[in-house]
Amino acid sequence: MRQLTDEAIAEVLAANGIGVLAFGETGRYPYAVPVAFGYDADADVLALQLEGGTDSEKHRALERHPYVSITVFEETEPRDTWRSVVVRGKLVETSYEAVETAFATLAKRTRSAPNPVVWGDSATVTPYELQIEEWSGRSFPIN
Repeated sequence: MRQLTDEAIAEVLAANGIGVLAFGETGRYPYAVPVAFGYDADADVLALQLEGGTDSEKHRALERHPYVSITVFEETEPRDTWRSVVVRGKLVETSYEAVETAFATLAKRTRSAPNPVVWGDSATVTPYELQIEEWSGRSFPIN
């Protein structure tokens, strides 16, 4: 195992668009959900959308505790290395205009994520930015 550099962490985030977002607070079970996200390395912006109204479990968890983490992982091609990244920070509501470059990265680089072209199409979909406070990454040889 080896630690990833900041540049390698940014590469993993920019090349992928699916991760597991985890909400947590003392005395409660963690709440983890798969999400599509976009990361713009030039602007250092990580953005995602949350579905559901203000009464959804995601929004209630966020209201109680806005600090979250997102985990992203991948296998390199050829399949010789497995890399994982954990990003921690505060998740804050934003506008689509403010995070447009991050969502454009998602649309350009991810084939299996939900299509972000319908941004703002529903009153129950809200854009968020993860204000990155810390990140770490590791790589592991597969063989």
